[in-house]
Amino acid sequence: MRVEEELSIDKVSFDILNVLKEKQKSLSFDKLKEILNLDDSTLTRSILSLEKKGYVKTFEEKKTFYSLTDEGRSYVDKGLPERRIYEVAANLGGILPIEDITKYLDIPEKLVDAALGWLVRKSWGKILREDKTVRVDPSTKPSEGLDEKLLKRIFEEREVENKNLNDEEAKVVFELKRRGLIKEKTVTLRNIQLTSEGLNYLEELEKTGFKPKPEVSTLTSELIVSGRWREVEFKKYDVTAQPPTTYPGKKHFFLEFIRQLKNILVSLGFEEADGPYVELEFWNFDALFQPQDHPAREVHDSYQVKNPRYGILKDKSLVRRVMKTHENGWITGSIGWRYRWSFDVARRLVMRSQTTAVSARFLFKRKKLPIKMFCVSRVFRPDVLDAKHAMEFYHCEGIVADENLNFKHLLGMLKKIVNALGIEKVEFKPGYFPFTEPSVEVFVYHPKIGWMESAGAGLFRPEVTLPLGIKCPVLAWGIGVDRLAMVKLGVDDIRELHTRRLDYLRVR
Repeated sequence: MRVEEELSIDKVSFDILNVLKEKQKSLSFDKLKEILNLDDSTLTRSILSLEKKGYVKTFEEKKTFYSLTDEGRSYVDKGLPERRIYEVAANLGGILPIEDITKYLDIPEKLVDAALGWLVRKSWGKILREDKTVRVDPSTKPSEGLDEKLLKRIFEEREVENKNLNDEEAKVVFELKRRGLIKEKTVTLRNIQLTSEGLNYLEELEKTGFKPKPEVSTLTSELIVSGRWREVEFKKYDVTAQPPTTYPGKKHFFLEFIRQLKNILVSLGFEEADGPYVELEFWNFDALFQPQDHPAREVHDSYQVKNPRYGILKDKSLVRRVMKTHENGWITGSIGWRYRWSFDVARRLVMRSQTTAVSARFLFKRKKLPIKMFCVSRVFRPDVLDAKHAMEFYHCEGIVADENLNFKHLLGMLKKIVNALGIEKVEFKPGYFPFTEPSVEVFVYHPKIGWMESAGAGLFRPEVTLPLGIKCPVLAWGIGVDRLAMVKLGVDDIRELHTRRLDYLRVR
């Protein structure tokens, strides 16, 4: 008989069927887990077994919830910006100069235009552009809008489900999302439902007075000696079941590439160095013979630090040598840039725009030849984010200082480093940089993008080396690590190098 054959149903499965029958509706996986106080794996295993027999069915349900952003929560207390502008204007007799809005209200200047737009859109007032004022009617205070009511409701309920909103509220939600006042979250729920076959089977079991035995997975000596093995149900194992997929931890693929690059340079006899992210303009520009009043300085646009604005230049002797080199060439053989050099400009702080600043610092401290130094670190430049550009990226700085070095050595070194990464197509093109002469640009070939500039290099000019106390040739280069990584790793968008998407990282 069927019931007799199936009387060995385990206690967990029996409890699942009973709970689903009692609730007379489908339950989510999490709710069922909470009621039965089970762990994920035990509950999943039993549900799969019941589903295979046709006693339950599972289905997914997507639900959308809305909650407030930090800005949205602040407006629940303070009021929407357009409401606050109206109230101030009304208290002033109905006229408020636009330029005084930020004086009366704690509203960021960038949000003023948007707030004025909403004030006009809601017909709470109008803007007179000729005298730059806001005009409102103080005698007719606007009633509370649906957007204001909805913000308060979401604040009180913490989050509101999409299906609990009417059509008008759904339209308001769309606008509040555009304004960045609420955020949307979609969750996928796995629901379990008792089938008619499962209900019939459960009723058959109840008629026979079936009582499930406790389930055990291991036969112990205690069970054998006590005889309790007769009172328990031994768990059946499905040897065809697939184990859960395990994703062990590993390093980010871009960090692995950086480690490989560093290992190559160390194997070539280089010593690693680094410097501060927040740098003095002196080391970022002046020590590299980039003038303070010349367009060449614009080659490296930089982020200026507002607070503190200035740093400290300790070595006055070095500062004087650099100043004289800029103003008249000092003993370098050149005539310098022929302008009045400013100490205050040199001590301004910037976010490091090039790791060449690390080279200048290293050469000033280390005089013993030969010198072979590299630095792989972050630099920061204002730029437009796209597939090949970013505002923050990795730079590989390198210098070699010794007697009798020449430009041919530099080209050979660069080619060797790039080839060691497995990148074969490398081309050189004459270039210009304020602190090297001769200079060269290095291009590598990307199979999807084509030729990309990946490095700038050259021999440091005497105007750079002599003030630092170096009297021999210095080979120098700055490599865009991110671009080399794009070629090596087959990535065609620089942003993917910094991704945190687990689905993408698991297959790298």
